[in-house]
Amino acid sequence: MNLYPTNLGIYNKQEVKREKMEKLPLRILVLLAAIAIVFSTSATASEADVTVTNVVVSPEGVEVGENVTITATVENTGNTTETVPIVFKINGEEVKSANVTVEANATEMVECMVAEEEVGTYEVTVDGASASFTVTTPPTPIPSPTPEVTPTPTPVVTENSEEKFRSPPSVDLRPVERIIDKDRDGVVEFYMDNPIVNDVVLTVDARIKVPSGIHVYGTGFGTGTAGVTHGIFTVAPGTHKGIEVRIKADESARIGDNTIVFSGIYYPGDNKDLYNTMSLTYPVVVVEPNMPEETPTPTPTETPKPPGFEAILAIAALLAVAYLMGRKK
Repeated sequence: MNLYPTNLGIYNKQEVKREKMEKLPLRILVLLAAIAIVFSTSATASEADVTVTNVVVSPEGVEVGENVTITATVENTGNTTETVPIVFKINGEEVKSANVTVEANATEMVECMVAEEEVGTYEVTVDGASASFTVTTPPTPIPSPTPEVTPTPTPVVTENSEEKFRSPPSVDLRPVERIIDKDRDGVVEFYMDNPIVNDVVLTVDARIKVPSGIHVYGTGFGTGTAGVTHGIFTVAPGTHKGIEVRIKADESARIGDNTIVFSGIYYPGDNKDLYNTMSLTYPVVVVEPNMPEETPTPTPTETPKPPGFEAILAIAALLAVAYLMGRKK
């Protein structure tokens, strides 16, 4: 009876079993590596941390019925983009809810506008961050008194006067600069002309009235009171005179449109009986100076590592060990 084939079959089965046992550690390591990759991907995908870091109310004080803007800063300090609901509450009651998507390591601004009809202090909360604003009653307007109208006096003409104009003189304003700020004055020329056909001197009695916070300076004009500056000028026949008036504004001046008023009378020589009235206006605009914008210094940022970087290194090490063990077998 030939036993060799039977022994050979038993030997082959033992050899196959031995090879399977030798490869078992390598298969276990591969399985562990696959589990580590899945765990690393799952852990990285959940690395998002979104919170409301600040709430600002503007303005903090309003009157009944006026709008208030609430701005919430939403920050994501995680490594993945996240969409979260943001809830605005006033005195504990929800007034707005919105879904906000924030990218990894970024911030987003969310706004809500409200208007309250009752006087009081209102507490604003947005997902843990808080602020407040106050609503007050509008003041009762005080009626402006009706200004008294002073009639313009009719000039008395003296028929036998030797001092009179053959040709009417001109008194006018010539605009130069209407914009005023802290580095730039407004400028206007007060212009007077006495035609050559006249035999008498042109006399001009002028007053400049300015709003609060506005000041004027010009040759021949003295310092007045209650916002009024006064000056008297004479112009010979056949000549003209231009007075440069500079207009300055201090911190109390109203920003925007303002009006400078030139008024008074002019007459021939010393004959005030033949006077003529003048009323001239010069609009100017007071603006706030343009402040240079500061360029923010960029903050250096670290280059983020790929998600699961440490796990991938560990897996690579395990695979290398498994490969070496397989070769030794």
